[in-house]
Amino acid sequence: MYKKSIDDLFNQEVFPLSDAKTPGRTLEESFERSLGKLYQAVSGGYSHWAITYSGGKDSTLLTILACEVLKRRLPWGPYAVDVIYSDTLQEIPPMHEIALNFLNHIKQLAQENELPISVHITQPDWQQTFWFLILGKGYPVPHRRFWWCTERLKIKPVKKVLQNLSASNTGVLTGVRFGESDRRDGRLKQSATCLGVGECGQVLRYQGALAPIAHWKTCQVWDFLAIYAPLWGWPTDKVVNLYGDTSARFGCWTCTLVDKDRALEIAMQRNGNEYLRHLADFRQRLLEVTSDPASRILRPNGVPGKLKMEARRRLMEELIGLQEKLRLVLIRDEEIQAIQNFWSQDEKGDSY
Repeated sequence: MYKKSIDDLFNQEVFPLSDAKTPGRTLEESFERSLGKLYQAVSGGYSHWAITYSGGKDSTLLTILACEVLKRRLPWGPYAVDVIYSDTLQEIPPMHEIALNFLNHIKQLAQENELPISVHITQPDWQQTFWFLILGKGYPVPHRRFWWCTERLKIKPVKKVLQNLSASNTGVLTGVRFGESDRRDGRLKQSATCLGVGECGQVLRYQGALAPIAHWKTCQVWDFLAIYAPLWGWPTDKVVNLYGDTSARFGCWTCTLVDKDRALEIAMQRNGNEYLRHLADFRQRLLEVTSDPASRILRPNGVPGKLKMEARRRLMEELIGLQEKLRLVLIRDEEIQAIQNFWSQDEKGDSY
């Protein structure tokens, strides 16, 4: 039985070293190890933290952990925390609303307690949005061999913020965990490296970032968000209610990189939002149109290439019609204008 409470752990002056890959036996043990990793990050020179927040359970846990270190004014804490939320403009509406409410809570927390916490909301450039690339340029929907969305919608916008924050003492905290997928586990194990503080892997580097909660079990994440976070005043009830104990990943409602979008189904079941079914149907429509050879222009080598202009215009009309029907913003006026401008200036049209 672990004898220390989570609140007691904040007052520790020394943290034990442990294997970054092995799950903690209890929630308290996992929490202690995360604090230890953050402590060693600061000791190793990373006294400014930038958190990549997605609105999901893992990044919510990580953000609360980092903000609580500042809120409790621990002597070893960072001098500032920047929370970066990447709004792809394609987020599942209930999840997007929860994320924005959570960010507003952070802003209020920082203001009331005079904490050096800043919130940044990024969006892709108008000529890099999901709809501009599909409806404007005629890209097929993302698939495993042409996974073009993440880099343009999330990574590049976040990098712009990080460039402005760039400093040798900035540690980028990410909520990746072992056990989420074999592919991610492999990348985590390959990228674990020694930073000169404690044992190798104590401050885990993952694509240039630190992963303080990599060792948490999924059940421990849920227990923390459902039990401890609300006691400290954090609005995590909606995240718990939306997700439940599911392992489904919540992201873009237009995501075509999954065989079946369980996230939309779960959001419909848990929240009774039937309008989400229309979004799921339009996602399927995108798949059908872009996988139909008759909707694609053949490249010189005979391989299907970009969408024909007729298909792009048809999808644009259907999307705007759906937007008006649901009274939701699914495509921004700026995107529509950018797409129409591109069409008028596109000399190639339906040729290569």
